This record gives sequence, C-alpha cells and structure tokens, in this order.
Amino acid sequence: MPVSRRLANTALKLLYRYSHGPRYRHNERLWPHVAVDRDADGNIAGYSYRGRPLPLANTELARGAASGMGHIIASGPSINEIDYGRLSLSHVMGVNGAIALADRHPVRFDYYCFNDTGFVRARPGMVRRIVAQDLLLFTTPLCLWHVLQLVPPEALRCRLFLVENPQWRAWLPARTMAEVRRDHSESELAIFDLERALGFGHDIRKGVFDVGTVAYTALQIMAWLGFTEIVLHGVDLVDAAAAPRFYESAADRLPTTLDAYLPGHILPSFVQAAALLRESGVQIVNLSPRGALSGDMFRQLDWHTLAGG
Repeated sequence: MPVSRRLANTALKLLYRYSHGPRYRHNERLWPHVAVDRDADGNIAGYSYRGRPLPLANTELARGAASGMGHIIASGPSINEIDYGRLSLSHVMGVNGAIALADRHPVRFDYYCFNDTGFVRARPGMVRRIVAQDLLLFTTPLCLWHVLQLVPPEALRCRLFLVENPQWRAWLPARTMAEVRRDHSESELAIFDLERALGFGHDIRKGVFDVGTVAYTALQIMAWLGFTEIVLHGVDLVDAAAAPRFYESAADRLPTTLDAYLPGHILPSFVQAAALLRESGVQIVNLSPRGALSGDMFRQLDWHTLAGG
C-alpha cells in the first residue's frame, strides 16, 4: 500500500475515534468509504466501497444448498504428508495460505475463507491469488476492506459472501455475549461459553464465532452449506509455534497464536461443535495423524482411504 494511503487511512481512523463512541470502535477502518446494507432481518445484503457496490452472494446462496462430503484444507505441516496428486477432491474450501498447495498439485478450490486481517496484510501475494480465482470467498467486511487496499474492485474475480462476528457487526454497536444470546435463538447461534465467547453459528448470516483459528470459521460455513461429512486437512493445531506451515520455511514463517488459544478456545469449541453436529447427522473427519483433534467426536482417517487404497 502506498505511504500516502497508509497515512490517510490512519488519519481517518483517528478522526473516527474522536467522533464515535467505544461501542462503534470496531468500525473505524470502514469509515467513511464502506457502506453495508442490511435486509429486514438484519442480515448483510449489500456492500459498497467508495460508492461502488460489490455484488454479494449473501442474498442468493441458500442454507443447505450443498450435500455429501466437503473438504477444508488448512496450512498445518501434515499437508506435506498427503499426495494430492492421487486424490480427486470436490467441494473444497481453502483457508488462509492453502492456496500455496496449487503450486504442487492441481487442487481446485470451490470455496475459500479468511477472516484474519493479519493474514491479508502479511501475505498480500497469496491474497491476490485467491481473489483472482473463480471461487466463492467467505470473508468479513473488515477483511474485504483490507483486500481492497491491495487490489481494485474490478480485479476481483471471486464471488463474495460476507460473514461477521455476532458481537462486532459492521456499522452496528458492539454487543456483549449476553446480548447476543438474548437476540438469537439456539437454532441460529448456539452459545457454549459466555465468558470466553465460544459458540457455533448454525446460521452464518447471523454470525460466526472466531475462536483463534480460521478452520473453525470454515467448519461453521461448511455445515451451513449442507455438507454432512466434513474432512479436515492440515488442521494439526499442535506445536504451531515450532512447526512451520506446510508452505513456509524457517526463514519466512509468520508468528502464530494457535498454541495460546488451543486449550481454552479452539479445542473446546471443536469438541462441542462436533457433538452438536453429530446430533444433526454431520460428521467431522480428521486427516491429521498427530493433531490435537482426537477422540470419539472426530473420526480419524488416513488420507490413503480417500485415494481408494
């Protein structure tokens, strides 16, 4: 991003802070160039940047539109143990740096998800590759703002579906978790823990819970899409600080907070979500042979099984 734009964005952010209350602080990057439209139920229905509307799939894509087996490909080092040349995958969602897998194998991503602005800022080359693909990108209004600092709207080749944290919705005041629970039914947002803000978004139009790993956001989306068997690739979640992502080397690795969030947020969320999904006939399958997701709630599978051997 040019220095002049960075300075202008910083100035606008500071002006916003002086002119808006603390419950609106999470919108400071969106002002004044982003507008978000909502339907009668409060769901995101439109997004415009600097007066230019961007088409969204939010009003077109229906819950349960998909079925069968879907795949979430993350960035754990166990990805290096899978020969994707022997797999023929469909209904694939990539998260964060999974796009690097396409450098080695002809993997096609039907869906993509990132909700971490740090990833967008730190890996601009990957982000440009993702948004240039013919896929459906699930991201947040704020992440999309950051994307638009890298590429102009006309350069977006992906379709867009915007999701948001139910506590910090675009252009609406922040809510406590108690207020989130008051405003939504369990069929929309299942809340596991008020203090730690843990839960599961059954209806992603009402919100998705971010517990420290984008793979969990992707899980909520894939379940909402209607997949009844969701296969996790590279969701290792162990020794993340010591083990580079599958596409990284020791020299270019980025820091991670996975280890810090694993015991109190990530693991309990996955465990409770797996139990919740199993009740509705959805099974989570884990390909990571030495990952943190083990036990009865997760069916462990060797990747060779997907190759028929």
